[in-house]
Amino acid sequence: MKKYTFKDQTYLSFWELNRATPELVFSEDTPRELLAQLGITVEEMPDPEPTPEEKAQQELEAKIADIDHKTSALIRDGFDYEIEGETLHFSYDMFDQQNFADTANACLLAKSGVPGLPQSVTWNAYKADGSLVRLELDADQFLALYTAGALAHKAACMEAGGQEKAAVMGGAA
Repeated sequence: MKKYTFKDQTYLSFWELNRATPELVFSEDTPRELLAQLGITVEEMPDPEPTPEEKAQQELEAKIADIDHKTSALIRDGFDYEIEGETLHFSYDMFDQQNFADTANACLLAKSGVPGLPQSVTWNAYKADGSLVRLELDADQFLALYTAGALAHKAACMEAGGQEKAAVMGGAA
């Protein structure tokens, strides 16, 4: 924060200084040397401490941002889904979220009879030991994976994050 002094008057913002000196034309980028030649001194001042209310609001906003960050990270970490009796892990980072959505649309279009679309998709999953599994899924199998796996995972993460935010915000009221 800067404090400006001109003709024994103190101004706590550049805007106040400009209003008080309409005969002078300068901007915040005007070099200090030129301001000094005009009789204006500039003093750096520490920003004022926030009020207890402002500090409480900042802390609340930081908690909410942390919950949002954790919720997004949980979504992107992926999900487990059982196929043919084996629980597999599926990636759900930002790219995979788009790939799931695009593939679900293609499956719906194929099911509706749009010609020229593949009747199955190959999808990657991972066993508990981290080894890659390549799955061949028809439209119904993929749509089940998408809705009961990916979308359910995202909805559960968002619900948990929403409940955590509600608890934090309820405590702030």
